[in-house]
Amino acid sequence: MPARSLFHAAAPPLCVLLGLSMQPTIGAEHTDRSSRTLPISPTTPLTLRATVGTVTVVGWDQPRVDVEVIRQGPSAQRLPAIAVAVQTGEGQASVTALQAPGATDAGLTGSIIVHAPIDQVFGDIDLFEGRISLKNLRRGVRAHVEHGSIDASSLAGRIRLESGIGDVRLSASELSDDGSIRLRTFNGDITLDFGSRPLQARILALSLGGAIHSDLPLAVRTSFGPRFGELTLGRGSPMVSIDVVRGDIRITSARP
Repeated sequence: MPARSLFHAAAPPLCVLLGLSMQPTIGAEHTDRSSRTLPISPTTPLTLRATVGTVTVVGWDQPRVDVEVIRQGPSAQRLPAIAVAVQTGEGQASVTALQAPGATDAGLTGSIIVHAPIDQVFGDIDLFEGRISLKNLRRGVRAHVEHGSIDASSLAGRIRLESGIGDVRLSASELSDDGSIRLRTFNGDITLDFGSRPLQARILALSLGGAIHSDLPLAVRTSFGPRFGELTLGRGSPMVSIDVVRGDIRITSARP
């Protein structure tokens, strides 16, 4: 079945397709909201992309995917500069809130909020500037923000969180046998808080220009130059990999 666009920039006005409401906020800022339930199964990968704003994904116990997109700008006339699109079909789905190619106007924000089953499969979650928030996802996730932070909790599976400039925080997450954790930032701090102390793991942590602090007994090289820490627990898998160019690494863990 060919992909079908549920709404996009070239389509009729979003208010017709989505029952969208437009309401001015304080001062000169204007906001519009669009929402719908996506007709996809938990095995259909869902990709999310935005230019400036926030991307929030929360796993819940409902058997459906609800999506809300919020556009904000200095005037109602400027809001169409953020093209909103939802596409489903051919075994995949996507939600985007993008400015024109090459445009990164911080005064125009397009934010995406998703509530999905906790076992929903996700494709890439990508944001140029802003904040990504992830919670209660059990099938793994890949998220990247170029300028901004990532806050995540209660994740499992293969986890990959990356920021260009900004902090990355992961808490209360499960290190499953078939999973992994990979955390990266160029300029920022990384905090990893295990939900419970792992019994099986291989942990590698590298900071080129910062410090490494850990509740777990990492062997840390603290001499001049990059800081490197490592620890093998049990059979030495699954893998936990943390890299920072400019910033600190902090690893904490509740006792079993």
